[in-house]
Amino acid sequence: MEHSAKWFLKKHEDGEVFGPVEFAKLKEWSRAAQVSPLDQVSDDRAHWIKAPMVPELHMDYLIQLGEDSYYGPTTEEAVLEFLRGGEITAESIVINCCTGAETALRDAGFFHGQPPVPVAALLHEPGRRSIRQNLQQRIRELELLLMERHRQLDVAEAHIRQLERRLQEAGLPAG
Repeated sequence: MEHSAKWFLKKHEDGEVFGPVEFAKLKEWSRAAQVSPLDQVSDDRAHWIKAPMVPELHMDYLIQLGEDSYYGPTTEEAVLEFLRGGEITAESIVINCCTGAETALRDAGFFHGQPPVPVAALLHEPGRRSIRQNLQQRIRELELLLMERHRQLDVAEAHIRQLERRLQEAGLPAG
């Protein structure tokens, strides 16, 4: 996948597209926690796939945030960036999606006791969103989807009632 010289990143939250960039730049963004698990990438702007589906981005880790709450998949470097930002601790559980291994971050092979120095943001690069911001955005999207499904259900039920009334008016059994 790295052979294409032009890569694009489409941010999930607003659809903004970054690129074209070399694949190395896309990997750099991924390592700097600037690519969320919901973002999409493309080398032709016609076919988009979720960033974690590109093995070369190494978005291999889930972060356990609570009993049934996870963030990821994301990169080792992004996990350390979330640690540096105070969003997780060395005691946070990380899961390697490739092996299924669960461990406290402090025991992960890539943790060396000190959070990394933050990567400087450059002009027109995707911003890093916190885990909380990503989860809040996903919750809002699911709430909107649920409201739309309820609206569709209400419309369908009203239509069914209308058809049943027509059947009754015609003297036919409804059902």
